[in-house]
Amino acid sequence: MTGLRARPSRWPLLLGLTVLAASALFPVYFMLSNAFRTQIDWANSKVGLPTVASLDAFRRAWTGASIDTYFRNSVVVSAATVLLSVALASMAGYSLSKLRWRFQRPTFFFLLAWMAIPPLLLMVPIYVEMVDLGLIDTYWSVVFLYTALNLPFNVYLMTAYFRSLPDELLEAARIDGAGVHQIFGRILVPLARPALATLCIFNFLWAWNEFVFALLLLQSDSVRTLTVGVLALQGRFTTDYPALMAGLLITSLPVIGVYLVFQRHLVRAIAAGAVK
Repeated sequence: MTGLRARPSRWPLLLGLTVLAASALFPVYFMLSNAFRTQIDWANSKVGLPTVASLDAFRRAWTGASIDTYFRNSVVVSAATVLLSVALASMAGYSLSKLRWRFQRPTFFFLLAWMAIPPLLLMVPIYVEMVDLGLIDTYWSVVFLYTALNLPFNVYLMTAYFRSLPDELLEAARIDGAGVHQIFGRILVPLARPALATLCIFNFLWAWNEFVFALLLLQSDSVRTLTVGVLALQGRFTTDYPALMAGLLITSLPVIGVYLVFQRHLVRAIAAGAVK
């Protein structure tokens, strides 16, 4: 009886969660349905199901926005960002958690302070620095930038995870003659797979979806990423909205796929203490 009386009290919570879920799913429905509609369907109604399932919008998006080139660029940028971020964050986390050196604690707090700075405040100095370094309009401009912007959180995550591992493991390895690099490569890295997996997923999704700095630093079609390249489907005076929705759907598919494939692994990583 107590359980039955408590159930009506949960209705406002369930209603609120349903509204939030609907608000999150409606943009996906809007993009998915309009990607398969014709321009006549769009002119008649902005919201609705396609009267005739057509893939013509995908063809116009693929040819009009050079999606194959932009897709390749996004893969290159995201993969390079993930590799560089994981390498730097894991080594820095090991140094800040298991080694002892001067100014260790101030360095860690300095990294935490950088997490509070909005990246958009650094837009002008970043652009000037990239021009001075000759990296403007190259892959490396955004790869280095994405790595630097995410490095404080990445280092914090890896530091927290390495601190959760018992120091007795390291002491036993030192007694057996293992050095600093051997302890890191043979003991800590295998144990940190859940945290590294979480790091890879977060950084890939962030690099794939980033728009502002990619628009600022990548100026030619040969290096533009997919999020920026889809803008070519939006004209100054007229816009082919079904093709635009198709391009946005193509852009979103890798993100949705990565989340669905690694969702269970991501939950396990968080439960294992990757964000302690």
